[in-house]
Amino acid sequence: MEKVLSSHVGVKINEWYKMIRQFSVPDAEILKAEVEQEIERMEEDQDLLIYYQLMCFRHQLMLDYIKPSDQRSLSIADLVDKIENSNHKLSGMLQYYNAFFRGMYEFSIKEYVQAIQYYKIAEKQLTLVIDDIEQAEFHFKVAEAYYIMKQTHVSMHHIIKALEIYDQYELYKIRKIQCLFVIAGNYDDLARHDKSIPHLKNAIKIAEEIGDQKILTKAFLNIGHTFDRDGQWDEAINYFEKAILKADDDSELLTKLYFAISCTQFKAGRLKEGEASLKQGTNILKEAPNKLYENLFNFLEAVYVNNINEEQLAEVFQYLEQKQLFAYAEACYIVYADEYGKKGQFEEATAAYQKVLETQLKIQRGDCLYEF
Repeated sequence: MEKVLSSHVGVKINEWYKMIRQFSVPDAEILKAEVEQEIERMEEDQDLLIYYQLMCFRHQLMLDYIKPSDQRSLSIADLVDKIENSNHKLSGMLQYYNAFFRGMYEFSIKEYVQAIQYYKIAEKQLTLVIDDIEQAEFHFKVAEAYYIMKQTHVSMHHIIKALEIYDQYELYKIRKIQCLFVIAGNYDDLARHDKSIPHLKNAIKIAEEIGDQKILTKAFLNIGHTFDRDGQWDEAINYFEKAILKADDDSELLTKLYFAISCTQFKAGRLKEGEASLKQGTNILKEAPNKLYENLFNFLEAVYVNNINEEQLAEVFQYLEQKQLFAYAEACYIVYADEYGKKGQFEEATAAYQKVLETQLKIQRGDCLYEF
């Protein structure tokens, strides 16, 4: 049987990666199958085999992003072990892809500090990346991680770089929408909700134009969050309800939506509605467990149903701090402090606001992620 040139397989892997970046699952699956057939007949090339394994890793991350699965997460972990235990020394673009994809994996399992560490390794090889879209992907992913860690200005620097590139390509409208989400989230963190809302309305417009219901649902969720942060609770609830109607059977998205709407309903004094939404959310968690949201629902229950149960709250904050999820901890401390204030328990409210300040300091220290 005639051997296939490794360079030919490399070109096909590049095409496969292009489909992955566009979230074009059917095309990506076809190209993956073709690559796997050709690798069986390929001349020996250790670098190309590592590149193939890395792309399998990236393919699984795409699938897990679109529809999370515990079984697929185990498969991704196996791929990580396989690549890390390879005796082949990685350099150049292979080192870049390994660090970049590993950062994406760490981000997907909410290990945000670790994700940034890997992105920093990838960044050292970024000068080797000549493809515009790959440059944009890197800046988008880094911006996403820094946004979660509340490194707002660093996140904004990277996300604007990404958006400037995606704006030039019609095929990357979903990524453009996701960039708008990050920009809006950063403006929310700067308490500039007036600047956030136009970006989210633009995201809704593009999502409607391309007819992508999932991304439209997320746009409704995000604009709901912005109105909530601005104290416009009725407007927030309206958008959350629109999102719930479009979420179908997406358990991960519905979990986020029921947490968001129940939290806003409680803050707005609509306690019965809040309890009903909380119950809906916890029922979904029984079918699709999520440790973070299990703790967040426990937080709402502790504050609003169990009249600020300190023991229950201590367990929630211990989890958030242990996982270094300081942005979530900060938001929870603010709600907790506000509720003490509403009850006239000002000493307890002051102590809770002190926790807000301490958490903000931890977030600010999150930029000390260097190796020296």
